[in-house]
Formats: sequence, structure tokens, C-alpha cells
Amino acid sequence: MDLRKIKAVSKAASRKRMQEAGFYETTVFVHESTREAMDAAIARGQFKTRREAMEHAIRSAFCVEEGALKPR
Repeated sequence: MDLRKIKAVSKAASRKRMQEAGFYETTVFVHESTREAMDAAIARGQFKTRREAMEHAIRSAFCVEEGALKPR
């Protein structure tokens, strides 16, 4: 098996494990300034990865304590 095939199989297995753990894969486009802000937070040690930074941002926006959401 060539290296590309091995990597593809490994990536598929990783995706399956994440799905089984309750994660949902989605792709988003972010502005360059947002990416730079994420990278700065990672460099400061606030997050380990971009994925962790994005997960935190999404959870902060949508998984706040009940009653903490303010209508627009």
C-alpha cells in the first residue's frame, strides 16, 4: 500500500472515531483577520490548535447558560 493510501485510510478511521464520539464535521471559511487572531491566541497558549479555538468560539456562541442569551 502506498503512503497516500495509508494516510487516507488513517484519516477515514480518525473521522469515524470522531463521529462515534458525537462530533460533526463542517467546513467554514474564515477571514484572514480571524485566522490571524486564532493563530495569535494559539501562540499565547490560549488554545493548542485552530480546531480547539473554533470549538471554543462556537460553544461560546451557542452553548451558553440558559437565560444568558440576549435577543437582538
